[in-house]
Amino acid sequence: MKDFILAALPLVMAGLALAIICASLRKKESKEDGKKLEQRMALGMSLGLLFGVALNNCGLWDNHALGLVMGPLWGMALASLWKDK
Repeated sequence: MKDFILAALPLVMAGLALAIICASLRKKESKEDGKKLEQRMALGMSLGLLFGVALNNCGLWDNHALGLVMGPLWGMALASLWKDK
């Protein structure tokens, strides 16, 4: 059972992150909002890559490719939720 959960966890995490990103892309109202969203997502992707590499060094996953993929994906998802004031 543990092997099944560990095998399915990256797919579930990727699906959830993609759902968040797709939902945020539909909310942009003008070109300026779209440009700000793209800038936030690029920043989130770069910070997420650093966070994914840090999690790889902690030994969180057996495969280091998961950290290199999940970090930028979740960085983009979290950055798309962040709103400017």
